[in-house]
Amino acid sequence: MDVGEQDVGAHDVGVDVVRRDIRDEDLNETLTAFYAIIAVDGPLVRYFEKVDMSVHMPRIVAFWSTLLFRTKNYSGNAFRPHMEMAELTGEKFAFWVATLESVVDARFAGPTASQMKEMAHRIAYSMQLRLGIYPFEPSHASA
Repeated sequence: MDVGEQDVGAHDVGVDVVRRDIRDEDLNETLTAFYAIIAVDGPLVRYFEKVDMSVHMPRIVAFWSTLLFRTKNYSGNAFRPHMEMAELTGEKFAFWVATLESVVDARFAGPTASQMKEMAHRIAYSMQLRLGIYPFEPSHASA
């Protein structure tokens, strides 16, 4: 950790600390925390009832690692599984984006953290269009 930087966990929200930018090695913990929220609370729970997250998480981490850090760890079609999710709505995508932003903001600040949030908006927007769902909003992430 660099001088003046401090890791911030969810329990530290509201404490005045300097947050560092997200790194590739942070993705597993960050995404695990994110999916721990959306898989147990809110409008997306039913989509995770039969998903073994210990199997699925490495693919999610590889996806984000490839997007953010150009690691080329992910290959596949991230859209395909979403085609089989009945009753997805703009509100459900909005919940997904807002929760991801909250998890990222609680832990990190910097250009890559902002890029992750912006990409979440773009991914949600694109998936909604491809699924024939009226998008919850245009792609704009909070900084």
